[in-house]
Amino acid sequence: MWFRGRRRSIYEANLIASFLPYREYRDVAIEDLRYALGEVYIIATRMNVIFARASYKDPIELRRRLEERLPEDTPVLRVIPVTRIVPAEVEEVRKAVHSLLTAERPGSFAIRLEARLLREGREIPRMEAVKIIAEGIERRVDLGRPDILVLVKPFRVREGRLAAIYVGPPEGVFSSLKRGGERNGGER
Repeated sequence: MWFRGRRRSIYEANLIASFLPYREYRDVAIEDLRYALGEVYIIATRMNVIFARASYKDPIELRRRLEERLPEDTPVLRVIPVTRIVPAEVEEVRKAVHSLLTAERPGSFAIRLEARLLREGREIPRMEAVKIIAEGIERRVDLGRPDILVLVKPFRVREGRLAAIYVGPPEGVFSSLKRGGERNGGER
């Protein structure tokens, strides 16, 4: 089973979960993810983010399982399925996004960039990065209701600056804030 054995690389993560920004919520968030998804291999945690590997067939299935099984008072705020992790250089992200979009069904798309990317080791403005990534994509842009969401989440880890990329239906990203009801902050 791929959950046991050698130490995993951050590049092997297939989901990123953010949780309430208090250290004491980390273990509860991990426990809740394991309850909702079954066996989850934690690759790394940083601040209020968990990088993990879990077994699921598609992002819609992942979201459904989270909605059905996560407790209402979970500290887990959002879970992003990860299609690929690459260095946070804009050209690396561009290549990955273009190759991932060719495998997707036809339809409109939108790019959401959650932090700045790098160009030759220097941060560039987000809009400039989005334009570089979108250049040459032969699809209609729909920022309001895209058929395909391209979500790029740059982050820093021991290995350097990386970017997690999700390409898929917008419904594949889970947010406990959009689930309804009041947030209790993980009280148990």
